[in-house]
Parts: sequence; C-alpha cells; structure tokens
Amino acid sequence: MKMQRFNTMRNGYNIEEVNSYIATLESALAEYREKDSAITNTMINAQIAADNIVKNAHLEAQGIRQETVAHLESVSESLDKQRMMISRFERDYKELTDRYLHNVDGTHFKETFDKVDELDACLRTLKEGVE
Repeated sequence: MKMQRFNTMRNGYNIEEVNSYIATLESALAEYREKDSAITNTMINAQIAADNIVKNAHLEAQGIRQETVAHLESVSESLDKQRMMISRFERDYKELTDRYLHNVDGTHFKETFDKVDELDACLRTLKEGVE
C-alpha cells in the first residue's frame, strides 16, 4: 500500500476520503485474509495427505514384513522336511547295505556250501544204496 494523504478541512481530515480509504483497507485486508485462509487450508490438507502417505507406507511395509516372515517360515519348514527325508533315506540305505553285506558275508556262504555238501553226501549215500 502506498502512503495516503488526506485533505484537511476546517475540523480535520475529509471524512469521505478517510472512510473511502478505510473501506479500501478493509477490502484489501479481507482479500489477504482469504488468501491466508486458502494457504492455511492448503498447508493443512498437504500435511494430512503427507501423514496418510506415511501411514499407508508403514502399513504396506508391515504387510510385506509379515508376508516375508510367513514365506521364510514356510521355507524353513520345507528344509526341515528335506532334512528328515535325507536322514530317513540315509538310515534306510544303511540298513539295506548292512543287510546285503550280512547276506554276502563269507560265513553265510560257508553255511550254504556246507548244506550243499551235506545234501551231496546224502545223495551219494542214497545212490550207493540203490546201486
């Protein structure tokens, strides 16, 4: 605003000029208040929007963390199952090879050959008795 000068009259300043200037000032002041109110509302809305963005980001991050933890637990359970399967296979394989090796043991073959020799001797005895 520029500096306003008023004409003087016999009893002071010209009342019409002063009233006109006061009306101009009041109008400018009302305009500034409207702009201030608009700016304030814009700032409040921007802060609310920013707060909502941050809140939603935190919620989304929390959801991602929960999904990740659940997935990691699932993978861990799967690994535990795989460990158990490998242990079971190792145990079964060991039992199978031990059984096979026991069956192939030389003493077992010796027993089998002894029985065959006994049968052969019995057959010879029978054959001699028949002849």
